[in-house]
Amino acid sequence: MTITLIDPKSIPKDPHGFNRLDAWMLFPFEEVVEFSTKKLAKLAKAADPWSSSLAVYYDQDEKLYVHGMIDQAIHYQSYLNYEREDKPPRPGVIQVMITGIGILSVMLDYHQIAVLNQDNLVTSYASVLTTGPVAEFLKKGASVSLFSGYDTLLKELTEEEVTSLHKINYRYYAQSLCRILLKIKNYAHGGALLITNDFEIRKNSKHKLFYDRIPVAIEHLVLAQADNSALFDDVIKSKRNTKAIPGKLFDDLDYNYQDIEDASQELNGAVRFVSSLTCIDGLVLLSPRLEVKGFGTLIRDIAPPKEILVYKDVANPSPKSRVSVQSAGHYGTRHQSMIAYCNSYPDSVGFVVSQDGDIRAIKSVNGKIYVWENIKVHHFLKTSKLPKLLKTRTR
Repeated sequence: MTITLIDPKSIPKDPHGFNRLDAWMLFPFEEVVEFSTKKLAKLAKAADPWSSSLAVYYDQDEKLYVHGMIDQAIHYQSYLNYEREDKPPRPGVIQVMITGIGILSVMLDYHQIAVLNQDNLVTSYASVLTTGPVAEFLKKGASVSLFSGYDTLLKELTEEEVTSLHKINYRYYAQSLCRILLKIKNYAHGGALLITNDFEIRKNSKHKLFYDRIPVAIEHLVLAQADNSALFDDVIKSKRNTKAIPGKLFDDLDYNYQDIEDASQELNGAVRFVSSLTCIDGLVLLSPRLEVKGFGTLIRDIAPPKEILVYKDVANPSPKSRVSVQSAGHYGTRHQSMIAYCNSYPDSVGFVVSQDGDIRAIKSVNGKIYVWENIKVHHFLKTSKLPKLLKTRTR
């Protein structure tokens, strides 16, 4: 359930005031509803966070009440989950989302102010897919065979253009990984991904399978985006030289838009395919390119280390980082086995999603095993609307 704090008097008169047909609209109740646990529990059944939000405000006595419902929430959720490129407009002041049992997330636009997870307040997330040892390992895997069959293309590009393509490639790579982890979280049964260069463990896979559709789809998407950039350069040149755009160029742009859409849908399907493999016991075994090598994979006969280093809000550990030393026994068996494997095989990264929705990354660095908690997987963006005091607390 999602609750949006919004003043009913602030609603624009034009329902499509954002010049978008898919923009949110607020539909008021004929009679306001008391803001109470009992009433909210009933309304929550009709307010799926992917479809709607309850509009809440306060009266002159500062007493909260529910005055209506906001639709089109699917576009906001799709953006947060990397299933939509452009940002839809957001209603109200803040949104409070119930994302699990005892888990409240407070949002301001696309900025997550804080999460209350049971009795633990989380105000920042470790961007392990952006910087630090986990990102370094994954970036190498993502770029290993980028455009391996396109030698002619690469020769035609400048070094700056090749670097740009690698950045776009890794962006889709990291987004795909985030989407898989989020879908595992939504299944609410837990799951694990092991990304490794050591495939001896493949013998422990109940189902050996080679599935390379994710890296293939990413390559299709990156190539289509590169073509799009080149076509727009041609448009600019044509307008500059002749002030007219050839009809063939319009056709090429049209075909290119379809290529981008097809590649995006291919990636959507591949992400869902891999995510569903986590629904049986055992981890999903992946290469650093995100090729599936098997699923239902078990880690056997590897003892975990005596102690692990746990980081909660930094991706790149340093002597000044906030760290706690714990034993592997602090975690459940799924975490313990992943910790044991990554400790024994440093050329690996593990991601574990617990049943309560927590997502952790595990990696061996310089002979020590690290666990990152509260890793960033949603498409959160910083906002300029935060008061200065809150900005310092939510960095």
